[in-house]
Amino acid sequence: MCQNYNNTINSLIANAITITVMESCTGGLVQSMLTDIEGVSAIFKGGFVTYSNEAKIAAGVPSDIIAKYGVYSAECAEAMARAAQSHFNSLFAIGVTGSTGNIDPNNPDSVVGEVYYCILKGNIAYSYHYTTSVDSKSRGDIKQEYADQIFQSLSTIIEKERLQ
Repeated sequence: MCQNYNNTINSLIANAITITVMESCTGGLVQSMLTDIEGVSAIFKGGFVTYSNEAKIAAGVPSDIIAKYGVYSAECAEAMARAAQSHFNSLFAIGVTGSTGNIDPNNPDSVVGEVYYCILKGNIAYSYHYTTSVDSKSRGDIKQEYADQIFQSLSTIIEKERLQ
């Protein structure tokens, strides 16, 4: 688990900085980890788990983004973050999409062990692409690795903001 995970969330709580999440391949794990921290209800107003393309579109991701760039793309991750941010009126928002342990039967171009995520702070988008070997890892292990990467990136952004 990300070393700065508790400190990162506690920093958001201490500064009353709101956050929301729209997840796909992590299946709600990022939101679960957020809600493991006492006091997070002051800053986490809600989020989405949008495993299917239809759910992403229903939650506000433009269908033309998925059609043009694919569901596994930096553009889709950013659109997911923007849709969640708009819905919950939060300063920070995270969008995460990718594949875990198998090729998506609906998308043969998917890459196993690949995740795209975007962290928004206001209008500033920080986009990330991360890949991992899935050999001998469970889906749960892969999801945890993705979530750890997301929280590490969030921690880095928050630390960078403190220095400015």
